[in-house]
Amino acid sequence: MDSHNGGDDGMQHGHGIWMCDGEPLMTEGGSWIGHVAPGMVMLIWGLHWSQGAFRNYFISRRSKGQEYRAQTTYTLWRFPAVSESMFKTFLPMIAMSVELYFAHRGGWRTLICPAGTKREGHFYGPHMGNWQHAAMYPPFILSGIVDLLGEEIELPRGTQQIFLFLAFFLEALLMGLHKKHTPLDIAVHSVLFYAMMATALFILLEAIHPRNFLLSCGRITAIFVQGGWFVVAAHILFANAPAWNEDGGEDMAPSMMVPVYFVTVIVAALLFMCGVYLVSYVYYKIMDGCLSSYERTGLLEEDRVEGRVNGVAIPMSTLGGTSGTSCQV
Repeated sequence: MDSHNGGDDGMQHGHGIWMCDGEPLMTEGGSWIGHVAPGMVMLIWGLHWSQGAFRNYFISRRSKGQEYRAQTTYTLWRFPAVSESMFKTFLPMIAMSVELYFAHRGGWRTLICPAGTKREGHFYGPHMGNWQHAAMYPPFILSGIVDLLGEEIELPRGTQQIFLFLAFFLEALLMGLHKKHTPLDIAVHSVLFYAMMATALFILLEAIHPRNFLLSCGRITAIFVQGGWFVVAAHILFANAPAWNEDGGEDMAPSMMVPVYFVTVIVAALLFMCGVYLVSYVYYKIMDGCLSSYERTGLLEEDRVEGRVNGVAIPMSTLGGTSGTSCQV
């Protein structure tokens, strides 16, 4: 009983989130969809990056092909790389609108408690999480704008990578400073911070060593881990499973299990990347064996690296003295 009262006293001394009427917010912050939605976005983004990076890598492996160089945006079928830049610019604007206007009654106007309320002039506590989330989006919007500028004017090499790095770095910084109190909540969001920071670090290394394909693989793996962990975090925090009930922070077992799940997500991402490499390897071997030199030239002219048309590459099967129309795996 005494320890329970001590917890209440702790909340009264600045560990709570307060409504404008002076009542503490008793519900958990965040939501299931609020974690799953960004997780799915990151997973889809990782899939898009993987198809573009692996395509560029295997094209660069052909004799007289373009040298591999890391990119921030990629083509997809008939969609140019600028499409990714536009999505990166405008989708976060929609997400910000959801966070700041639609998430709470009164929208952004409830940032400060209005006159006549008990906490007049104080921050409206329940809205703080939305402002923290919304603060993650402007760096991605800026990165998209820089990509769009790079389509029209020549920027210093590596500019797009630096702005993409800053977007993920600031996302990680905001997550690291995202205030949590219970051991499970702290553990879940701490490992998410590590995944975000890893993504940012790999992008920075790509800017320094743009010809290193393994760094691109690291960036893609990190964003897969980030997206996968968002989805796992939704299950941990909002599935209401007895195993994850920490009894107000008294049971440490749930938070101790978090690293096990996190390592599992990392291993799954690594296995998936290995699978993508093997599939891509077989696919491009088949393409080299089955397509004629003329057809291959037409395909390569549609691939662009940093907005420039690739040089014409010669299929490996043709260089080996075999027919361009024979299939070799």
